[in-house]
Amino acid sequence: MKSFAASCVLLCAAGVAQGTAGAQGGSGAQPRPVLLALDTDHDGTISAAEIAAAPASLAKLDTNGDGQLTSLEFLPRQVDAAAVDPDALVKRLMAFDRNGDGVLTAEELPERLQGMMTRADANHDGKLSPDEIRAYTKAQAGPLGRQQRGADATRMDPILNALDADHDGVLSAAEIAAAPAALRTLDANGDGQLTPDETRIRPQTADDRAAHLLDEWDTNKDGVLAKAEAPDRIQDQFDKIDTNHDGVLDRTELTAYFANQPTQRPRSSEGQGPGGDSRAGAEARPSGTAPTAASPRQP
Repeated sequence: MKSFAASCVLLCAAGVAQGTAGAQGGSGAQPRPVLLALDTDHDGTISAAEIAAAPASLAKLDTNGDGQLTSLEFLPRQVDAAAVDPDALVKRLMAFDRNGDGVLTAEELPERLQGMMTRADANHDGKLSPDEIRAYTKAQAGPLGRQQRGADATRMDPILNALDADHDGVLSAAEIAAAPAALRTLDANGDGQLTPDETRIRPQTADDRAAHLLDEWDTNKDGVLAKAEAPDRIQDQFDKIDTNHDGVLDRTELTAYFANQPTQRPRSSEGQGPGGDSRAGAEARPSGTAPTAASPRQP
């Protein structure tokens, strides 16, 4: 009975969050923590009273109590440990181990997973061990130590962009205190409230996607992406994207690449791979299997 009740609570909470997010960013948009905090009655509109109460509402997102909000607090979780569970992936993949020797060979893996053999086989012995699968999964789950986003974290969400006055990707105590005035700058029709059309996330441009990719995956922060730093999808096309053949991808090259890709839908979640990169869990999910906690949706 307790389990059933808990499930109902979670489903109801998700429904409220998705309803508000849908009003602001489309039915496929994921919840926006700042919007959910500000829109206390969850009707999709930030009223005059909710605007006035913004500092107190935003303070509730300050999980570490340092008086400011970073992207880890005002964006959905960017690296969810449950999203790609290494042990769960090992269990699924080892189902292909037909001879039961505890490792996987290319002959045992289906065609859709052959790319994983070359990328995850760390010792190049032509076999995938459980430890190699775990290491590969952790690497693809997100760049460790880089969960906090930089200045680009607030650019595409008009609410965050207005609140982050100095555009450094952090909402300081002063910016939180000034939130009502900042939010009122979004009131295009002057009716004293913010409706969904005034707070909707704008689509990402090719340059936005390039900047986001660099922010997430440029490990040494030198402004370019080396092949070893790139996610799988970019590695597969690295030489083609590297038009000047200098062995690294700069923002101009990445922008040109994304300009020829399908338009990125507005999303507030960073849990998926930068630039639409699919993750290990999604790559290994059997065809027709619904996404689970260990196998996130592909973009």
